[in-house]
Amino acid sequence: MLNDLNKVPKPIVTEDMKEQLQIWLVQSLQNKEEILISYYRDGMAHDMYINVLHIEPMTRTVYCTDTFGLNTEFKFYVKINLFRE
Repeated sequence: MLNDLNKVPKPIVTEDMKEQLQIWLVQSLQNKEEILISYYRDGMAHDMYINVLHIEPMTRTVYCTDTFGLNTEFKFYVKINLFRE
């Protein structure tokens, strides 16, 4: 029940935001730069520092490592925002 109190509505991502997200993901991949992503899952917004390893455009999947060096992947459409350090 307490978890329901922390839930937030799903954010609206505009086309301009999607373009900027794609640019930053590609730059992270090319420059091996760590970026901070915010994403929406199960009614909650989460933050994670990542290094992009590979972007699969056909499946809209981003493969990356997190702060702890663990491999992870996510679908591009669940992103909320990216921040550069």
